[in-house]
Amino acid sequence: MAKGKILVVDDSMLSRVFCKDILIEDGYEVKTASTGIDALEMIEQDGFDLVVTDLVLPDINGDEVLKRAKQMEATTSFIIMTAYASIDTAVECLKSGASDYLTKPLNPEEFKILVNRTIEQKRLFEENIGLKKLLKLYEVSRLISSCLDYDRFYEILLDSLLQVPGGSIGVAVFSPKEGSPLILMAWRGSSRETTAKEMADNLIKRYLSCPDILTEVTFIPQPEDVFGKGPLLVIPIKSKGEIAGYVAIFKSPGDQYTGTDIDNASFISEQASLTLDNVHLYNHAKDLIYIDELTRLHNVRYMEEALPNEIRRAKRYYGHSIGNKVLFEVAQVLKKSVRDIDIVIRYGGDEFTILLIETPPTGAMIIADRIRASIEGRNFLSEEGMAIKLTATLGIASFPEHAMDKETLTLLADKAMYKGKAASRNVVSIANNETSH
Repeated sequence: MAKGKILVVDDSMLSRVFCKDILIEDGYEVKTASTGIDALEMIEQDGFDLVVTDLVLPDINGDEVLKRAKQMEATTSFIIMTAYASIDTAVECLKSGASDYLTKPLNPEEFKILVNRTIEQKRLFEENIGLKKLLKLYEVSRLISSCLDYDRFYEILLDSLLQVPGGSIGVAVFSPKEGSPLILMAWRGSSRETTAKEMADNLIKRYLSCPDILTEVTFIPQPEDVFGKGPLLVIPIKSKGEIAGYVAIFKSPGDQYTGTDIDNASFISEQASLTLDNVHLYNHAKDLIYIDELTRLHNVRYMEEALPNEIRRAKRYYGHSIGNKVLFEVAQVLKKSVRDIDIVIRYGGDEFTILLIETPPTGAMIIADRIRASIEGRNFLSEEGMAIKLTATLGIASFPEHAMDKETLTLLADKAMYKGKAASRNVVSIANNETSH
């Protein structure tokens, strides 16, 4: 039986294989992902004891994966891998719930020790049911208290209460301004917003708009049939001592909420109320800094902050769009450079893999160098009035000359490519017998 289930997230194939091999050898069940979005989908579907993720990923970064995964399952452990000058960000991840971090390049023994320690701590907590429940309560409370953004607050609060005390469906209704009506801010368990709004409207009408408005966590064993759901728990959230909104969570029909569930919901309600006050203060302070007192428009300080951010965002968007078009043209070059029986694969990011069928290493070298020269000599995006120049570094590994299995063959090709990059780039390198052109 495996010691634990681990997900490794890194856009570098070499790093993924490196981590996976070490962990499998140490007795773990291991899966890998190359992007943050893929990782979140796998976490939601499969669940993992531990996620080991690089901090910098091609779509969303590791800190965002951490935050979103904690909303799904607060007790999932995280180890953050980081390189360059990103230690401060890694420390911020610790504040958001990561167990630890490692700096790249990884030391295999240090990596194994840290993983084993993290898994063992998790196992000890989970063997003690009481500690496990307290750990989850602590984790969701920490997740809530770290939030200073309005929209994210409602989402995190609802996700936390669906974990502790637990539920299958939930809605969060809040007053966007003091004295304004309650409206739907977040929902879970329904794929359609219209269904969630109908549920929220019925909830407000039947339970939250009467004179004796709910001021404490309230358990409703059999909510009125209009909901068609199981037992209901209504959790009020206050701001400055007044009701600001509610979260309503439903158990599946046949389940029940216990006294402990109500106590835990009350504790989270108190933490959330304090956090909401902090969110108000934080955003008010931002207004004081960036809003002109006379006109209530943004002031010059806001422009100095916002303009560079928008320029960076526009550059990222432009770069992403241009990058996609270049990748498409590169793919066409690769397809034209090989035979119909050969297989061209986009491995991830700007990495491609080509399976050359029944081709010896000498033939692979000729084809690889033809690809390298074609890319080097092409002006990419010329039809759009540009002349973008690229180079390619290629690594070759051959069956059976270099390896007899898929994993080793892929790893050796990847290593050959990285050796070429480290040497000079724009070269072709072959496993165990590097040759450059």
